[in-house]
Amino acid sequence: MRNGFIITLFLLTLAPLSHAHEKDQYEEIKLSVVDFLKKGAGSPAGCDVFKEFLAKDPTDLQKKRMMTGFCDGDIDFSKPVSFTEMYSHQVDGESYVCGIISGQTKLSRKIGVRFISAEPYHLILNVKFSRRPIAYAIDDGFLTYSYQSQLQSYNELNSKYCNGTIINPPKQ
Repeated sequence: MRNGFIITLFLLTLAPLSHAHEKDQYEEIKLSVVDFLKKGAGSPAGCDVFKEFLAKDPTDLQKKRMMTGFCDGDIDFSKPVSFTEMYSHQVDGESYVCGIISGQTKLSRKIGVRFISAEPYHLILNVKFSRRPIAYAIDDGFLTYSYQSQLQSYNELNSKYCNGTIINPPKQ
């Protein structure tokens, strides 16, 4: 009986330690995700340029679409962000963390980004933005195709590594 009590006490001691390790790992992943998204984001100066153009001629629809494309498709990290979901998955003996970071764009609209990270290296394999208006801001088939290819790639990885549902591209 005493051995059973000691084993139970030992296991109860280990449970919080493993949770603390997972929490530390998630904090490191959060930093990697933010760094990855900052590197891929458009220049803040680009948004300001389009705002200035639009201020001079507010009736120019093409400039308005371009401003929306540049200013409304990335998280503005000067505003608060939150990680609303993070899950660990094991696939073929390898670890992956899947999650969502939420924030606001430069136009103060909500935006979310799903991500897939290969562990223990915090290597961001792919991301999926809740919207990418730049893909539809100008009549450019390449941008639209590129965005749809990115979604297809994310969906394939998501179904394999995150046991997730397929995210279809929005209709524009």
